[in-house]
Amino acid sequence: MLVISPEAAAQVVAEAQRAYPHEGCGMLVGLRSGADFVVSEAPTGANENSVRPRVWYDLSPADQLRVSKDAAARGLEIVGYYHSHPDHPAAPSEGDRSRAFGSFVYVIASVENGKYKVMTAWTLDDDTAFPEHDAKFTRVDIQEGRP
Repeated sequence: MLVISPEAAAQVVAEAQRAYPHEGCGMLVGLRSGADFVVSEAPTGANENSVRPRVWYDLSPADQLRVSKDAAARGLEIVGYYHSHPDHPAAPSEGDRSRAFGSFVYVIASVENGKYKVMTAWTLDDDTAFPEHDAKFTRVDIQEGRP
């Protein structure tokens, strides 16, 4: 299960709408408790994809490093990532799967005509999977609330 704070959920939605018609992206910061992901923050990251930003995101490595260091200094960690799907369903694409790693949660926010529609969460069915393996995404329930 993904337990996400109202503030973090609002940040995902805000970034998805702000970035439209391109994919917006960011990190999910919190803690992992067994199979549950507890997210208190969702800082944005720059989408550095300049070739096809409407259908692909390349999250800034510098932003990832900055957020990771800041989170670690506060006893937290990056437990997942989020991005938006402009004018497409909030389901992972084959491109999303090919770039995902086990042990993280992935949130996708669908935006149609600039307006947020729905948010879904996913994990790979193999916690040790790397992109070149045949792991499949499994949908994760989302509960909004106080971590």
